[in-house]
Amino acid sequence: MPVPRDEDDPDPAAGAPVTAGGAKRDAWRDPRVAAEYEARRFRGPLARIKHRRDAALVLSILRRAPAVQSVLDLPAGTGRLLPALGAAGYRAVGADVSAAMLEVARRALPADLPLARADAERLPFAAGAFDAVVCVRFLFHVSDPATRCTLLREMARVTAVLVVGEVAHRGTLKHLLRRLRGRLGAPSRCRRAPGRAEIARELAAAGLDLERLVPVSRLFSDKAFFVARPRRPAP
Repeated sequence: MPVPRDEDDPDPAAGAPVTAGGAKRDAWRDPRVAAEYEARRFRGPLARIKHRRDAALVLSILRRAPAVQSVLDLPAGTGRLLPALGAAGYRAVGADVSAAMLEVARRALPADLPLARADAERLPFAAGAFDAVVCVRFLFHVSDPATRCTLLREMARVTAVLVVGEVAHRGTLKHLLRRLRGRLGAPSRCRRAPGRAEIARELAAAGLDLERLVPVSRLFSDKAFFVARPRRPAP
């Protein structure tokens, strides 16, 4: 298992919901935000249910790929996904741009579990260093297509088997209802979400072939996990 170096760059451009904008990037690296993150983000029963659901979905996807033994959790945040990966028998590494988030994770996780401060646009790992990269609750925060492509290309580079990422997806009842509310003039937080063809094109531009989409919940979520394989040049 590779043990990466820490990134010393004081202004990394990616990692957690940081590429969505400078304010979010700064907040994600703020020690006060990191210290309160677990209690604020997961204090409610619904939030805890969503976390368990996400972890179960990720594990069900990985189990369908027997070749996967090592997994990079990117961005790891405070490390909530890492115990589930370890309990399932995977050799997991957590990486995040925020030293503050990783400090919180280190206090809660086993001392021998590798954590790396890393810029997701310039990952300090060799090509094919991991069997899989898992990216939960991040990519749909990244509004700039060029940045998303760079992030996905790095994920494709460091994985040998799979990239699993969570994205907004228009083929869900929740998204359709939000659009309908907006058309009827009711307040709606609906943002444009891509369909399967658009997701596949974006992944292809980053060197990934879409294998399938796994809805988080067709009724209660407008997100889906994509399962993609890195495209390797023919020998």
